[in-house]
Amino acid sequence: MNKKYFKQSMVTLLMAGLFTGPLMAEAKNLTGVVLDDKGAPIANAEVHLRALNKKVVTDDNGKFTFEALDEGRYVLDIEAAKIGHINQSVRHDGSPLSLTVTHDNAKTIVVTGNPLEHSSLEMASPAVVIAGDQLVKNRGTNIGETLAEVPGINLSSFGVGAGRPVIRGQQGNRVTVLSNNTSTQDASNASPDHWIAAEPLLAKRIEVLKGPATLLYGGGAVGGAVNVVDNKIPTETPDGIDGGLEVRLGDSATGERSVVGTLTSAVELDSGSLAFHIDAFDSKTDPIEIPGFAESLRLRELEEAEGEAGHGEEEHEEGFGVLENSDTDTQGGNIGFSYITDNGYWGLSYTKFDRNYGLPGHAHEEEEEMHGAGEEEHGEETIRLDLEQKRWDLKGQWNNPFEGFQNLKMSFVNTDYQHQELEGEEIGTTFINDANELRLELVHEAWSGWQGAFGLQYSDGDFAAIGDEGFIPMSNTKKLGLFWLEERDLGNWHTELGLRFDRQELDAGSFGSRDDTAFSFAAGLVWHIDGNWSLPMNFARAQRLPQVEELLSNAGNSEDNYVPHLATLTIDVGNPNLDKETANNLDIGLRYHTDNLHASVAVFHNRVNDFIYQELLEEDHAADPDHEHELPILQFAQQDAVFEGVEAEIDWVFAEMDSGYWKAGLFGDYTHAEFDNPTGAYIPRQPAKRFGASLGFERGDFSANLKAIKVAKQDKLAHEELATDGYDLLNLDLGYNLYFDNAEALLFLRGQNLLDEEIRDHASFLKDRAPRAGRSITAGIRVLF
Repeated sequence: MNKKYFKQSMVTLLMAGLFTGPLMAEAKNLTGVVLDDKGAPIANAEVHLRALNKKVVTDDNGKFTFEALDEGRYVLDIEAAKIGHINQSVRHDGSPLSLTVTHDNAKTIVVTGNPLEHSSLEMASPAVVIAGDQLVKNRGTNIGETLAEVPGINLSSFGVGAGRPVIRGQQGNRVTVLSNNTSTQDASNASPDHWIAAEPLLAKRIEVLKGPATLLYGGGAVGGAVNVVDNKIPTETPDGIDGGLEVRLGDSATGERSVVGTLTSAVELDSGSLAFHIDAFDSKTDPIEIPGFAESLRLRELEEAEGEAGHGEEEHEEGFGVLENSDTDTQGGNIGFSYITDNGYWGLSYTKFDRNYGLPGHAHEEEEEMHGAGEEEHGEETIRLDLEQKRWDLKGQWNNPFEGFQNLKMSFVNTDYQHQELEGEEIGTTFINDANELRLELVHEAWSGWQGAFGLQYSDGDFAAIGDEGFIPMSNTKKLGLFWLEERDLGNWHTELGLRFDRQELDAGSFGSRDDTAFSFAAGLVWHIDGNWSLPMNFARAQRLPQVEELLSNAGNSEDNYVPHLATLTIDVGNPNLDKETANNLDIGLRYHTDNLHASVAVFHNRVNDFIYQELLEEDHAADPDHEHELPILQFAQQDAVFEGVEAEIDWVFAEMDSGYWKAGLFGDYTHAEFDNPTGAYIPRQPAKRFGASLGFERGDFSANLKAIKVAKQDKLAHEELATDGYDLLNLDLGYNLYFDNAEALLFLRGQNLLDEEIRDHASFLKDRAPRAGRSITAGIRVLF
């Protein structure tokens, strides 16, 4: 299809949508009933028509009425206390509506990562919510592993201990991970071997914003954002005592032993209630079992061809069947309280994480590179990370603070983060990140039909890397972001607009300082073609400012005394001349949604001007006098790049019976990323295309789901990158729900990689040294009361 014809087609499509609908609309009462997931009516639920600044409350039978509304499309926002909060588009023709509120319907529950709190179906940019039983069954040992099977999201693993999500081919400094809408403030952006300080075991919901989320969260979200939502600061008063207990046990392939408990209660006061929350967890895994060698065949052949010492048959045998030094040991918890009234809430919480985990694929490298030792010393030292984070959260919401405003939200976070990289018994490097962050969101009511929010985000962080691997200088970074969002529903059209200004002050002492600014904007439309079909379109121009590790790695050092980055087995060199990145992202999709069928497809094109990447220098290697081998020098550089791709999924409930039904699903995703230059070189560590299918069955309290995923070989390679073989992943989930007078339980069993395939994630720095686990079984129980 030529460009002229494509433009004409889009104009025709848009004009058709603008004039869709009746010319005259008759005023009728909009009536309905609000039900829970068991079909029981919900009393005292608040039903909002935000666009008209109208609110009603359901009666004892769950019924509500808005009087004298013109026929047409409306968006209802329903808040039902602890039962759930949904946002749903409806067609008003005078017929009574039936709306179901649950806490785990991913298509209708609100995305709290957006200040205007819409469901994913009402947003112009793609969003995903994982909650309820789906989250329990899919929990991994890190956030990246938990999200790895979501369309458009891949895993960049670093063994079991650390794993980052890759959203549409982007990761690291371009994908931000949040805890209740605020930054995790860890050291995960400094290196891929660093754990993201957000624990899946404590999450009650995980939200993913695909594509640029820069307007809301700054340049670190230019590729997307992941928001891990928990209940450490209660926002609703519980009825009596609410709590839960979850236990997970894995077979010998992972050796997982995890337990997490939560408890929430409240004391009624004359002016409101004082709610308390406490949770704690303990999780351990053993070195994982793998179906073959730890090192890939291509890496072993390359090492043999280059005649590397220390990689003989005996060592390869030691690396067969088990991924050494891949165990994890994590403990942590939260304690918090909040004062809750009809006017909002104010709360405070304290969080502490301790995590110790190994870096597989580094022990023998450390020995031979740092000491030049013989075979008898191989494997005597391992590299482990010992992490501790202490975090204070202050969070509040003031409802109806001023005339014309819906609410004011505030979050303040103080974080004390430290981890030590242990080389055997010795401390090699200590990473420290002490940071404060303030976030304010002022949401206004509909002004001439426009709803919106004003926001401020400010952070002040001190970062240091002290010791043998201290190649990033100590620095202080201050960031200020101001943003403004507006949206309007008019007939079949939902319109979104937004602006953001960012300023960053970086002070690295004797290595200099710099003051940078960035400006981003976005415009989106959702055309609701009818009650089932919608067409979202979104354009974003998002800017990202370079960070300290990109600017100043190995600053002040020369090739003779560069400090190696042993986690990635490279030497990283910063570039103080880097400019800001500018991403121009166009996203167009098509969605279809009914009670029994949901389907969506999205196509995106993201041109990034001055894309920051690590360039392999022509001189290739730097020699350290104590190293037996040389490491490649990677210097941060910039050139234009293009990311484009497609993702699609369909979920279908069929063959419904009195006590059960079957369901089937298909999905696929593909990202193509290359530099925009005559050579068309590929961007490193890009995930391969995937196709998946699932078949599920639910009967009464029993559920089963079988999922198969075909991952293609990745042979679109950057310079000196090794190809990664494809694989077939087969998983099986079984669940059984039990209900008691005042409690409910979920028994679950999950089999992963049932075909015992060798799985390597091409997006991982360790893909050729650390595969995923082989066939594994995890059993568990979750009890809620």
